Amino acid sequence: MANYTWSKSIDIATTVNLPNTPENYLHPEFDRALGDNDVRHRFTLAFLTESPKEWPIVVRDFKFSLLSSLQSARWFSINAGFDTNGDGFPFPDRVGTSARNSYKGDPFYNVDVRLQREIPFTERVKGEASVEVFNLLNRPNVLDVDHVYGLADFAGPVPKEFGDHISSPGNPTFGSPKFAAEARQLQLSFRITF
Repeated sequence: MANYTWSKSIDIATTVNLPNTPENYLHPEFDRALGDNDVRHRFTLAFLTESPKEWPIVVRDFKFSLLSSLQSARWFSINAGFDTNGDGFPFPDRVGTSARNSYKGDPFYNVDVRLQREIPFTERVKGEASVEVFNLLNRPNVLDVDHVYGLADFAGPVPKEFGDHISSPGNPTFGSPKFAAEARQLQLSFRITF
């Protein structure tokens, strides 16, 4: 089974990263931009296959499954980290004249696989051995980045996306990962049903 989704989320404010507050209360329409939930492309692939019963007993009763998810990056606002416009609320204030959600995060690519085999002991008692690997490619999937620049205006080139290696003199951790998905995990299991 395969599924592809194309979407576009535009809003005035989203509550994913910061409180649902526009930068300018008098003109919330200035914050109209791609939403925090905007994931432009998402592709998922899932399948299950089973070895035929007619095959030799050594390779019979195996099941292999795969679940893969690929999605484009999320967007972040580059925030100053302090009250640049003097309204008493520091969090949504962006650096300079940068638009809301103009900093592109990291795409997400994940592949999980499972191999299992049913082992009949008697007519009523069966065992099932399985090996599962999550994040098979061991890709570091960054879910959130430090998008607090630490200055009111840009000092040098304007950062555009995660991994462009543009840092900030006001915040040395700007652009670095804050949260990442799990690294590769291997799980072995054995189950008996009777």
